[in-house]
Amino acid sequence: MIETLPWEEVAGNPDKYIQLLEEKEVELQRESFKVRQELRLVRQVKKQMQIADEWRSSGIPEQRQPETESENAETTTAAGGLQTVPRKTRILRLMAQDPLRQWKALEVANALNEADKIKSVRVAADELAKAGSLIKLPNAFYQYASPQQP
Repeated sequence: MIETLPWEEVAGNPDKYIQLLEEKEVELQRESFKVRQELRLVRQVKKQMQIADEWRSSGIPEQRQPETESENAETTTAAGGLQTVPRKTRILRLMAQDPLRQWKALEVANALNEADKIKSVRVAADELAKAGSLIKLPNAFYQYASPQQP
């Protein structure tokens, strides 16, 4: 567009063209915003279609249930048919082996071969600390909280 401006007229009355170009800029920004919104919505539709296709081929996954104390000691069946132990249980078992040791979340994740899931391990450790099963120490260290004798 800038190549098609009548430069002789622009030089004679630049204020007119400044106003016209500013209006055009605002119009283009509005149009760009609309396109971004539509793009976001189309991407959401595509994602939902992919999820539906996956569910059709693999089945709808079961809803994740919150863990209870009785479930912590039991094993659950994973989708592949393998017996797995919940992450919180594995964290507690690991830390109970040396109750005086202070652990960083990364150390726990590495010991459980879940270094790629460090955030999940940290969240689980925080939840265990809130439940009183672990003690959260300063500088984000965790320590096993020995069960209290009544």
